[in-house]
Amino acid sequence: MKRRRIDVLCLQETRWMGCKAKEIGERIKLFYYGVETKTNGVAIAVAGTLKEHVLSVNRVSERLISVRIATNEGFWTVISVYAPQCGCPEADEMAFYDELDEAIKSTPESDYLLLLVTRDFNGHVGQDRKGFERVHGGRGFGIRNQDGERIVDMAEAQDLAIASTFFMKRKSQKVTYCSGGQKSEIDHILVRRNDLKTIKDVKDVKSIPGEVAGQHRPVVADMCIALPKKTKTNVEPRIRWWKMTKESQKILREKIVETGLPDPSGPIDSVWASAANITLKCARDTLGETVGGRRGDMAAWFWNENLQQVVKAKKNAYKIWQDTKSLAALNDYKSKKKAAKAAVAKAKNAALDEIYKKLDTSQAEKFVFLLAKARHRNSLDVTEVRTVKSGNGIVLKDPTEVKERWKQYFSHLLNQEFPRKERISARPVVGPVQPRSVEEVRKVMKKMKIGKAVGPDGVPVEAWKVLGESGLLWLTTFFNNITRSERIPDAWRDSVIVPVFKRKGDIMDCANYRGIKLTAHTMKVYERLLDSRLRDMVEIAADQFGFTPERSTIDAIFIARQVMEKYREKNKPCHIAFLDLEKAYDKLPRTLLWEVLRERGIPEYMVRTIQDMYGGSTTRVRTVHGTTSKFEIGVHQGSALSPFLFILTLDTVVKNLMEGPPFTLLYADDGALIANSKVELQDKIREWQMTLADAELRLNLKKTEIMSSIEEPGDVSDISGTMFTQTKEFQYLGSLLSADGTVGAAVRGRITCAWLKWRESTGILCDRRCSRVLKGKVYRTIVRPALLYGSECWPVSKTHERMLNTAEMRMLRWACGFTRCDRVRNEDIRTMMQTVPIQLKLLEQRLRWYGHVMRRPSHHLTRRALEMEVPGKRSRGAPKKRWTDAIYKDMKEVGVTTDDIQDRALWRSRTRTADPANMRDKR
Repeated sequence: MKRRRIDVLCLQETRWMGCKAKEIGERIKLFYYGVETKTNGVAIAVAGTLKEHVLSVNRVSERLISVRIATNEGFWTVISVYAPQCGCPEADEMAFYDELDEAIKSTPESDYLLLLVTRDFNGHVGQDRKGFERVHGGRGFGIRNQDGERIVDMAEAQDLAIASTFFMKRKSQKVTYCSGGQKSEIDHILVRRNDLKTIKDVKDVKSIPGEVAGQHRPVVADMCIALPKKTKTNVEPRIRWWKMTKESQKILREKIVETGLPDPSGPIDSVWASAANITLKCARDTLGETVGGRRGDMAAWFWNENLQQVVKAKKNAYKIWQDTKSLAALNDYKSKKKAAKAAVAKAKNAALDEIYKKLDTSQAEKFVFLLAKARHRNSLDVTEVRTVKSGNGIVLKDPTEVKERWKQYFSHLLNQEFPRKERISARPVVGPVQPRSVEEVRKVMKKMKIGKAVGPDGVPVEAWKVLGESGLLWLTTFFNNITRSERIPDAWRDSVIVPVFKRKGDIMDCANYRGIKLTAHTMKVYERLLDSRLRDMVEIAADQFGFTPERSTIDAIFIARQVMEKYREKNKPCHIAFLDLEKAYDKLPRTLLWEVLRERGIPEYMVRTIQDMYGGSTTRVRTVHGTTSKFEIGVHQGSALSPFLFILTLDTVVKNLMEGPPFTLLYADDGALIANSKVELQDKIREWQMTLADAELRLNLKKTEIMSSIEEPGDVSDISGTMFTQTKEFQYLGSLLSADGTVGAAVRGRITCAWLKWRESTGILCDRRCSRVLKGKVYRTIVRPALLYGSECWPVSKTHERMLNTAEMRMLRWACGFTRCDRVRNEDIRTMMQTVPIQLKLLEQRLRWYGHVMRRPSHHLTRRALEMEVPGKRSRGAPKKRWTDAIYKDMKEVGVTTDDIQDRALWRSRTRTADPANMRDKR
């Protein structure tokens, strides 16, 4: 592509398995699709700056793929087609042409150009254009056959021009297939007839073996359309904090101590500005900083000058052989081809040896996951979007307009407020200011993770951890100064929002992005101090499981499953409403927050400090075109304190509606209401809806759904009469609940999720040069937790265990490079990957959770759900398997009783199943 200056290349019969994108070097990205049988397969390679403007990739089948690209004058849709070969069943051909017609029709009429590249279409369109003058130029090759008639008919129906027939070329420039002395033109380029004027030339070119199959010749079209220019983005240099070692930590600490931080008890703004400047200057001198801009092509490490000369000699030898057709030239070409192949393999292996040696060490765990994440990112179709839609649906491509749209969207989102009912203000609580201690700061600093993106000030938490005890003392004094002054540094009020695509919906719609807010790390430390103080002063209702110590998603999932199981056992109707609040975090009113804090008895000095943190907050949006200008926001979203303030506000607003578990379950803004009838459930929902509306919060009617174990007549509606969606399955906190109380759907859902995690990690798991020990570690750390999430609550059957075991063994075999045809036993595969059977891990998960529940007090939520009884009698016939039935069977299998539960060490030793370790791990 680089040699012939090709911007878009359509490939067929690739025979690659999977559906991903891949960086193949020279800034070229390949989008491909293939099936497990490794037959057929299509791909499109996009080079240069065009790959940054790819909007979507549509993989229809192993014979059809399309890419949509934004250009200066509109959009460009490219379709790569691999038609059925001669002898394929008629049904397959009909299905292929139906898919092709649908792909062409689904291309928007406003698209600037539709380019359809076909290969092995097996159709000779010939030279005769009679009756098809609009789509056939009369300059084809050969005589039209039956498949050619089909091509011409399709072109006529879709108003497509067969581009090659409109250009006068030599016979040698028309032939696209040559074998056994027969020559034909079976590959064609079709464009919309109105866009034919953009095609300036079409011809075939000689190919070199290794680039294209020997009997085929690629067809090349020269087009005259305005391609997007290479955009230059100003990237700010970054300090290399990730390069810090023990030695550099010592040097940095000595430099900062030698320079001296300012007195932390002075004026807050000047103190922080001076401290930040000193810290950053010393870090730059010690660690250095990046120069900004894009990294080089990492795939071309091994492509040195000597290697290029060897490959060039092979290509020249091929050209000589094609011209002379002599036996000596053929032998010379074969020898140089063999030498070039060996040289490329040797250079590539030598360049990668260092990486794989590093991967195979016990200290390389972090590097492994970074590499897997980077390879997964390169496999995504779209990594950055340069065009967005306005509020009216108009596509914006100008960088200034795109930035303004992002600013407008987030400004509206973070400043919009709904009308609400005023609450009765509580009297302020006056009390002495409680200073922070060094121990409090030390405890919070231990919770702060390193390696996170920094805020606008550029000072990460690593800077304070490097200083050790002296840093803790300085921060403690500075935080106490902030508490006394009841104001934070103005530099902390600024933030940066990074939009992240949710991987669903229109990629050009701003509403399908989640804004990740980057704030100052030191401010997060102070927010965590406030958070710990607030949690000591107030008590959150037992119904709330989100952002609360000793409560998790598994608690809520377990309670919901137990309630459904017990209602099913007595054949009683169980109706659940899954509530979702509309942009709850983004639209929490500040005035409501102050009222709630005073109502819950928070001292006034803390209220005023939080008010100051929220006051005057500004942010900017980071886009691919640069950062927008600052704008004020009404909600201080994304801070370490925000989650607790939200659940505190929600807890106060709906405190009179809380029935307690198991009939009310909350996880942050996700709620579940349980009732015995639809009428009762409707009354509960409407009561919640009115109470939330009084607090300027709204239910998301589109995402709120109803699930009933036994169907009853009538629908459930809100106060305006809008009917809620009835569902048989619902994804609750990551676990799929079924209306009939079974776990089959949940098992299938976790298998699907595990395969998604698997595909994200194939950069390591499918790399033949990575050791199986390393692959096993990646599988156990990333894939298996996704497979077993929520399995503590499953009363699985043998069928479910077989499903999970089949999925796991398929993954492990694939990672080892084996198939069932290799006849390698499952036990041997598990030994290679150091992984115990999934059935044993399921048993371990259930017993671990059962011991955890039974060690809790009798009034605890999970104990109450486990021991609750629903009035009524069990139905006749064989009872459904209960969770406790699975537990008693597991206990009997491992040889433990309920008397062993309180001895935690004994329970753990008898129920835990460890994965086998290798000799290095044992050391």
